[in-house]
Amino acid sequence: FFLQLQQAALEVFAENNTLSKLQLGQLASMESSVFDDMINLLERLKHDMLTRQVDHVFREVKDAAKLYKKERWLSLPAQSEQAVMSLSSSACPWLLTLRDRLLQLEQQLCFSLFKIFWQMLVEKLDIYIYQEIILANHFNEGGAAQLQFDMTRNLFPLFSHYCKRPENYFKHVKEACIVLNLNIGSALLLKGVLQSASVQPPATAALNEVGIYKLAQQDVEILLNLRTNWPNTGK
Repeated sequence: FFLQLQQAALEVFAENNTLSKLQLGQLASMESSVFDDMINLLERLKHDMLTRQVDHVFREVKDAAKLYKKERWLSLPAQSEQAVMSLSSSACPWLLTLRDRLLQLEQQLCFSLFKIFWQMLVEKLDIYIYQEIILANHFNEGGAAQLQFDMTRNLFPLFSHYCKRPENYFKHVKEACIVLNLNIGSALLLKGVLQSASVQPPATAALNEVGIYKLAQQDVEILLNLRTNWPNTGK
């Protein structure tokens, strides 16, 4: 209605030459600003509602992951001692919660909103798993292998329906798993390079060589120190 009224006014004034070109331009420009405030409000509401939904699901997943945080990563059997690797029992509750919420919200939200939702959620999950689970524990060879199995074979695939390479949205977790699961020779070599590197380029090149692009040198050194399977000569 407002746009129709504005257009009619423009036509009348143009016919009667009662407005200057500047005034006509100002009146015409109103067309793009009539609903600007309303559109901005809707955008803010959309962002606020998505943020609240992400926070709600994230809290549910965190609550379900309490036992997983306390997993005995330090004393798990090595992969060679297991006939078949399987998902950690303590990972089932939070992965099931995550799966169910993703399926539910995929049905309830339109495609564009759901895409924003899961990407916001992944960002929070990546930081949470990295800081609250990985950095808060120490890992023997079996623990590191189990963590990698849980992440790469169970967590990441939950998002494979929404993107081709879900692991790229979990950069902290993916690269932490790489560091924790380096064979002992490569880990010793990397540790030596990082400790002796006086300038950044050599350290960066060494990190890139093993697939580390997101984590900083200091982060990798911390992760290496979380490993417990060092030989006596490496201590």
